[in-house]
Amino acid sequence: MKATINRYVERHCAGDIPGIVENFSATASVWDPVDTDPHIGSEALVAFFTGTHQMADTLILTITGPIRCAGNQAAFPMVAESHIGDMKLAVDIIDVMSFDDDGKIAEMRAYWSMADARALD
Repeated sequence: MKATINRYVERHCAGDIPGIVENFSATASVWDPVDTDPHIGSEALVAFFTGTHQMADTLILTITGPIRCAGNQAAFPMVAESHIGDMKLAVDIIDVMSFDDDGKIAEMRAYWSMADARALD
């Protein structure tokens, strides 16, 4: 699970949409942020992650604490930093993921809100 999470973060930083989606099962569901409607299945995930990356010139995810695993679940804190022109924003996120028997992400819930976003210098 930790290797998959690290690969997920690395692929995000590289802007590799197919590489991001490869970490998920074909029927995975993603709530990002958690209080929005889920994106379900590979096609929906491609569209979601493509849109996420199109909104920013650069998107950098950094894991900021330990990845905690129990059973088929994992949770970890991270910060998402986005650059849009001259504007730089950061938001702290806690991701909670469930994994299937093949080690793929079956469900992801991202806990964050734009109310928590902060400007960076």
